[in-house]
Amino acid sequence: MKTVNYKTKNYFNVRSGLPLQRFQHLTDCPMKPVYTQELFAADLIGEQAGKESQPMISFPEDAWTIQAGDVVYSQSSLTASPVSEGSGGCVISQNYLVLRPESVLDPGYLVYLLNEGSGIRKQLASRLQGNQLQRVTVKDLESLQLPPLPKMEVQKAIGEVYLWQKRLTFLREKSIQNREKLVMASLKGIGNEQ
Repeated sequence: MKTVNYKTKNYFNVRSGLPLQRFQHLTDCPMKPVYTQELFAADLIGEQAGKESQPMISFPEDAWTIQAGDVVYSQSSLTASPVSEGSGGCVISQNYLVLRPESVLDPGYLVYLLNEGSGIRKQLASRLQGNQLQRVTVKDLESLQLPPLPKMEVQKAIGEVYLWQKRLTFLREKSIQNREKLVMASLKGIGNEQ
């Protein structure tokens, strides 16, 4: 089977998050929510996480923030998550990379490729070999060779099914945990009657 390689520069732009500690001294700038691992996880499973409880930082008005339709790549978990409407407008730290897909690439499909695409995972793993600190760089993502892209309708379908499956898996696990808590709480009352 012949593989056609395409440079990602044709499909998405990559930016690194910012060192937020540099902005902590600013006092005359508006406060903006900081994108956290909790928002990252909530966006991946389709949960609504309130920005109200998120840490805030004084940040220049004209500085860039993430927006719905972006894809965030976590340096710590080496996984990707779509940015939801609720997470748009957050400031992002240097623990994340932001991918902004062009119109020919669906964000959900890009998340699927980064998290599950064996060819993509192999490329990223080969760049990390021998590194003490396992971090993917902007250059690593920019140099990825994507497989040929299917039609946009197919990309959207794959992305939606993938994200719905992530949500379904989360809900199943949550249900099991809640059931276990209920059983354990019920057991505490048995045998203690006088």
